[in-house]
Amino acid sequence: MKKTIIGLFAALFFVSIAGCKINVGSSGGQQGGSVPTGNFKQTGYIKTGTQNINGTNYDLVTFGNFPQSEKDSNVTVSTTATNVNGFTCYKGDDDEWYVNFGSKYYKVEPIKWRVLTTNYDHDGNASTPGKKLLLAENILINKPYDYYASDSYADSPIRNYLTDDFFTTAFTQAEQAAIATTTVVNNAERTNPDSNATLWNDGDNSWACDPTEDKIFLLSEQEATKADYGFAAYDASGIGNTRIRMTTAFAKANGAFQSSTAGYGGSWWLRSCDDSISARIVDINGNASICGTKDFGYRGVVPALCLE
Repeated sequence: MKKTIIGLFAALFFVSIAGCKINVGSSGGQQGGSVPTGNFKQTGYIKTGTQNINGTNYDLVTFGNFPQSEKDSNVTVSTTATNVNGFTCYKGDDDEWYVNFGSKYYKVEPIKWRVLTTNYDHDGNASTPGKKLLLAENILINKPYDYYASDSYADSPIRNYLTDDFFTTAFTQAEQAAIATTTVVNNAERTNPDSNATLWNDGDNSWACDPTEDKIFLLSEQEATKADYGFAAYDASGIGNTRIRMTTAFAKANGAFQSSTAGYGGSWWLRSCDDSISARIVDINGNASICGTKDFGYRGVVPALCLE
């Protein structure tokens, strides 16, 4: 199958989440490495339900917090700004925190996740204990994979964003401590679909890279097409596809795309690299058999993480 490149080669400008942050140091994290805690509600890990996919139940949970839905019109927010977990926030009269972006306010809410497996074979070593793998249920923000379309996943800005900014803003210090450091394997064998190890790179593995040690990461195309994780084949698409992810109001305000077709979502990045120009994506209809240019800013971020 030949590669399908979606979109233009011109970069779209990403409206950074840093526009809602204060005290951001040169490394992209908080100055001094300290993140305020005790202001966001620490939800911890809470099971909220299950989803049955082809006869298997997958737990649905909440863990961490992030700006997501637009403020209800009947909520009034304070005019006093407060630094909460790196965001400039305002307290609502409903006792919730809101982030101001543009002319609107967005509620800081528990992040919804699906537990894909409780035995994630992250490094391909059968003797290594498996981990509980969580994937976000929504597109939470947008970010180009790489502004200059020149980096592997290990060196990409999208990885830096996940491991620095997202990790320190979405989770309290106690929640950060509960997230496992995961060996994220980035070679062709572990990132291409099981059905065809050379489907995308035609045998050229030059964009595969060494493993990374990450708290937050993107799924590979192989992981996003595993039946054991509740996913269909890489080229399956259509309403009901379990890879479809809806875009939050906050992500849309920042420039992330959301399809207007009922039942379809936004497109989101996978970590699998194709070449110097493109990386794999999941399309709005759940199809994972395509790729997109790395400097596109409207594609979404669907984080994954592991808990011990």
